[in-house]
Amino acid sequence: MPSISISSDTHFRTCAAMLLIAVDVAATAGLCSAAPASQPLPDYARADAQTIKAHTQEIVSSPRFAQRITLRQWLLEKLSRWGRPRVHLPEPVTSFFSTAITVWCLLTLLAILVHLAWTIWLLARPSRTRTGGSGRGSGPREVTCPEELWQQSQRLAQSGEFRVAVGVLLVAVLRQLEAMKVLSFHKSKTNGEYVREYPGHLGGRREFVQFVATFERNIYGGLEIHGQTYDAMNSLAKRIIGDVSQNA
Repeated sequence: MPSISISSDTHFRTCAAMLLIAVDVAATAGLCSAAPASQPLPDYARADAQTIKAHTQEIVSSPRFAQRITLRQWLLEKLSRWGRPRVHLPEPVTSFFSTAITVWCLLTLLAILVHLAWTIWLLARPSRTRTGGSGRGSGPREVTCPEELWQQSQRLAQSGEFRVAVGVLLVAVLRQLEAMKVLSFHKSKTNGEYVREYPGHLGGRREFVQFVATFERNIYGGLEIHGQTYDAMNSLAKRIIGDVSQNA
């Protein structure tokens, strides 16, 4: 039987051709499987333009998506939309009203500044009085010495302020009686309490009762106090202190 001899070169070419054919087939099959089949798109209901606009307006008007503006921007927007009334006035009338409003604004500003300055002055005045020592601004109530109170009462009477002088004279008498251990002075006490506290066996009680009655009749009765009234009460006060001093 004759033998057929195949050279190695021919064998290599045959294998290469078969390999190329297999690769080509595999590539063709892959492309065919990767290409999607052309299918018709599904149909859906499309909303009309009015519905889309309504939904958009609802979303925009929601507080979560509202635009954040400042108070100044809000006021400017409101003022820009405000339609002011159109009043046609003659030029002299318009000029008069403009001048009057301007003057009124300036006077109001001046009054505010004056009131502010006056308030600051009132607040600073007590501290200046305390640092400046005793004076007229300290007031008679801060004086506790009977002699000083008596002198202050006389100065007030000499200047014609008899109503204030009588009040200071009463305080001077009460302070002097306290110093003489006749009664105890306190701002919360009434004149009736001082009368009841005054010892009945002690001299000067009748004059003290008369002094208090004269004071209340003139001060609380609304009578006009003259120099004669002050002189009479001052004389009573001296007799009270003199009688107490004799019994001491």
